[in-house]
Amino acid sequence: MQLEEQTQALERQKAVLVQAQDELQAHSERLEAASRYKSEFLANMSHELRTPLNSALILSRLLADNREQTLNTEQVRYAQAIHDANNDLLTLINDILDLSKIEAGRVELAAEELPLEPLLARLRTTFEPLSRQKGLQLGFELRPGAPSVLRSDAQRLQQILTNLLANAVKFTDSGEVMLRVQGAAGDRVRFEVSDTGVGIAAHQHEAVFEAFRQADGSTSRRYGGTGLGLSISRELARRLGGDITLVSEPGRGSCFTLELPAVLPEALAESVDAPQTFACAIPPVPFAAPGAALNASPPARPAPRLPAAPPLSSSAPTAAPSPVNGHRAVALIDDDRERRRHGERLILAVEDDPAFAQALLDLIHERDFDGVVAGSAADAIELARELRPCGILLDIALPDASGLSVLERLKRDPATRHIPVHMVSALDRSHTALELGAIGHLLKPATRDGLVEALGQIERRLRRSVRRLLIVEDDAALRENLRLLLGDAGVEITGVGTVADAMAALAELSFDCMVTDLALPDGSGYDLLERMAAMESVSFPPVIVYTGRALTRDEEQRLRRYSKSIIVKGARSPERLLDEVTLFLHSVEAALPPERQRMLRQARQRDSVLDGRRLLLAEDDVRNIFALTSVFEPLGARVEIARNGREALERLERGDIDMVLMDVMMPEMDGLAAMRRIRERPEWRELPVIALTAKAMPDDRERCLEAGANDYIAKPIDVDKLVSLCRVWTPK
Repeated sequence: MQLEEQTQALERQKAVLVQAQDELQAHSERLEAASRYKSEFLANMSHELRTPLNSALILSRLLADNREQTLNTEQVRYAQAIHDANNDLLTLINDILDLSKIEAGRVELAAEELPLEPLLARLRTTFEPLSRQKGLQLGFELRPGAPSVLRSDAQRLQQILTNLLANAVKFTDSGEVMLRVQGAAGDRVRFEVSDTGVGIAAHQHEAVFEAFRQADGSTSRRYGGTGLGLSISRELARRLGGDITLVSEPGRGSCFTLELPAVLPEALAESVDAPQTFACAIPPVPFAAPGAALNASPPARPAPRLPAAPPLSSSAPTAAPSPVNGHRAVALIDDDRERRRHGERLILAVEDDPAFAQALLDLIHERDFDGVVAGSAADAIELARELRPCGILLDIALPDASGLSVLERLKRDPATRHIPVHMVSALDRSHTALELGAIGHLLKPATRDGLVEALGQIERRLRRSVRRLLIVEDDAALRENLRLLLGDAGVEITGVGTVADAMAALAELSFDCMVTDLALPDGSGYDLLERMAAMESVSFPPVIVYTGRALTRDEEQRLRRYSKSIIVKGARSPERLLDEVTLFLHSVEAALPPERQRMLRQARQRDSVLDGRRLLLAEDDVRNIFALTSVFEPLGARVEIARNGREALERLERGDIDMVLMDVMMPEMDGLAAMRRIRERPEWRELPVIALTAKAMPDDRERCLEAGANDYIAKPIDVDKLVSLCRVWTPK
């Protein structure tokens, strides 16, 4: 009897346990579903917010530019204020998505060697201008006992420290802001950011770390005005194995302390998603001895170098770039921007892979150049304009924009268009790059010999005092007129009138550029190009076809067979021809005669690439349709509209479309499905398609490229980047 009762009791306990397990499983499934619904909600919310924000940003930018000079100064200021406010909203959206990913544990952490001295030097460079403007003392101190190198996530650590310093500078009106680094117990490191600002009451210390909880208007420590910066920073600190604490009193300033392990535990370095923010390459700055403040005069000795990257060899491929949303930031590369040794011999390497960037820098030094590393498109353009390097090595797959777009923007800027650019990329875009003005294209994995040759091409351009131009034109009078138009100091022009004479000139000399007509007395321009391509001993310079008639698509495709060449279709005006020739001769525009400069400005008044082109915009939001039409129609392009993927396919059936701008989220048929359908048709496989997306999900770019897009741009759309991408991909 007793045994039976015990058995029944055990059965009841078992049933209770099974029921509890079922409830836990059901609860777990509900939590998983809630998390999934939250992610979907945030993705949809991002799209819904970005859509009206996109048109507001574009139109306010067009007003602020005031190209027609119809607004007065006060109205331009209003337009700029509207644009700035919209950018603040965009920052808020990005921070919300960033915080949600952190809370869900979907953050990429990558342990890497992190020297502290260049990190602090970069932070000083970033905050010195603002602190000087406010009259604040800005100090950095590396105390005795602090490790010289950490092993942690460089990008996330810089994000946290940037946030803490930005808050300190923002809310301090007088006195000082100081960052001190020191060792801590248990092989840890402590970063203390102190200020003499307004301070925070004790009962508000926790509130400032909560999302959208603010102590008050003067002490909320909002980063960028969003109320999320400190919340994100504390969550990131905890993901890195540490925490942030606060000591503060009203009127006596604040001290935020970040404490982390000196070596990131391996378990914490496992990741799911990639980070959204990007840490720039950090420049070397002469550094103070331990215990000395950085704002004192530092001893003039170079900062320590990172360990050298593995040597490049023909058998050891370099790491190919990961997709844009998964890019790692360039590690804290110790480059030469603050200690130039070779005068004008400066190479800008645009590369976001840390190991390959370091290897490039080492090779640049071997060739007796100074080197500066940029890890993003924005940094590349800024550094090119600021430093005016003698050459640029440029990757295509950059985290914030296509390298081809960078190349196009550099070549449209009179201040940088003469700089030789050599592409080094895992993506084979050689023909497009050469058309845009690159001097060469090297595919990754790159051999050491290939990189040496790329630097050699730049060096030969640097040493060349005379540039040679070959004009192939059978009309003697026109040939002489072209000589007068294109002649300049430092340009040696050879004029010939037949295919035979052109081949003889090419066999004798190496030319930097060639201008040819298609109709010649002893053959056509096609015959000339075929003979050039067949003879390895003959140099194949950039070729500009200068013809008075429009080329058919078949003729254009025939010209494009010559992958070594650069074919610019139909340069029919003297101004456009001058623009193209000065591009391929790498002429310094500021050194040209005033009349030539005027002609170049005239050539750019109307966009030579987009003028007369027919763009198909597949977009369902009328506000974005209006905004994007307002961008492209003044450039001479004709914009046709489709409200969904099905309408886009129907419009393509009628022909005459040069490019498609395809929104991803549309009713009936979305952009991904439409792009797949486009690539199924042989006649549309070469049609350029640029995907427009709200960038709500981390794999958006990969999905777009897999569906058939040539390139991708996120909403809210940067007008300059979009127009640049259209120029890159529009058939020439």
